[in-house]
Amino acid sequence: MKTKWDVLFGLFQIKEARLTKLSKTIGSSPSSVRQRLKELMALELVVQEDNTYKPNKENSRTWLAFQIMKFCKNKGINPNVLLSEELAKIVSVGLSKEEVRLSDFKDLNYKTVRKYLTYLNRVNLLFVISKKPLIVKFVRDPVFDDVLDFSGLKKPEVSKQTVAISKSDYLEIESLLKKLKIRKKDIDLADVEEELKIEFASASTQLEGNTFTLDESRELILHDIIPKDKKLKEANEVKNYYNAVNYLISHLEQDISIDLILDLHRIIVYNLGVREGIRSTRVSIKGNPFYKVSHFSEIFPKLDELCKKINDFISKKHTMKEIIEFATFVHNEFQHIHPFEDGNSRTTRLIWNYVLLKQGFPLMNIYSNTREEYLSFTKLARQRNDSKLNAFLVKIIKDNLFKRLRA
Repeated sequence: MKTKWDVLFGLFQIKEARLTKLSKTIGSSPSSVRQRLKELMALELVVQEDNTYKPNKENSRTWLAFQIMKFCKNKGINPNVLLSEELAKIVSVGLSKEEVRLSDFKDLNYKTVRKYLTYLNRVNLLFVISKKPLIVKFVRDPVFDDVLDFSGLKKPEVSKQTVAISKSDYLEIESLLKKLKIRKKDIDLADVEEELKIEFASASTQLEGNTFTLDESRELILHDIIPKDKKLKEANEVKNYYNAVNYLISHLEQDISIDLILDLHRIIVYNLGVREGIRSTRVSIKGNPFYKVSHFSEIFPKLDELCKKINDFISKKHTMKEIIEFATFVHNEFQHIHPFEDGNSRTTRLIWNYVLLKQGFPLMNIYSNTREEYLSFTKLARQRNDSKLNAFLVKIIKDNLFKRLRA
């Protein structure tokens, strides 16, 4: 059954329409659409002039609703969730701290809170930090600002608490990995692993601005279907990255080398009009003059040194803390070497995963919804800080593992 938000989004798409045309556009009966329009007019989101309905552009909430619905459409999220008043109250509490517990939602219904937290985690808008007790971290996505504005709630001041990564975080990751390995022996996870690769390819390209949704990426990879409103270049970015993921996994037995990195980059930028190979010019990070990258004359020796460090590290046994912190170092080091004219971050995430995969991890996905926070620790950081990036990636890793065990 179509909701009032489906009707409003349809109206945005065609700008204005009579009841019959709008009903055909959204695929619902005129009587049902008329009722939804009455609800929208009561909210002053839609106006009627001479039997023609149109969005109320004089109401700022109309634009906010559209922004939220557009976000939901792109991410495959139910807009009724993000546009609900209950969720707005939960978001207001969730954004007030770096990490929140169920007890922090004391004025809200316990079951309702759990239901929404579970949904937000499923669509990667919050991380599960701990299950017992339940502790979560809300992703700092701008859509939440729109959600609060739409409901007339103020964005809370975030408490300046510093959430340190402790020994227990690494022990929990170790425990989750063991459970996952046991589960792999019991069932065939081939379909799950394939879905992980598609999700990873979709999220990693979205982090770079690609507009293909997960569903569109899945249709592209599995059935070679390109939506009419998407550019061929974006389709190639997704397919290339999926191919690069497969290439990495099929070459995990190899030591990492400059040649392997160049092969991965070549696959990533194939047919995108991007120069392959090590850059021979100076580059800078758009929007961040403080970000220091290596001079092109330093790239080969620095890459060679990094490959040696990775291979040496992998050849020895390490604690979980050492593994994850080293993977974080590799992530930051490769980005600061910045060996290519384009495609550096996509290659970085593959190499970060190479280190983790070699230590028995499944593919780790950095969710596209974390883009703002992720970039603040990497390309948009004023100065390099491996410990802050590591704290972020530890949460990413834990949440990935919770999801793998739930799949």
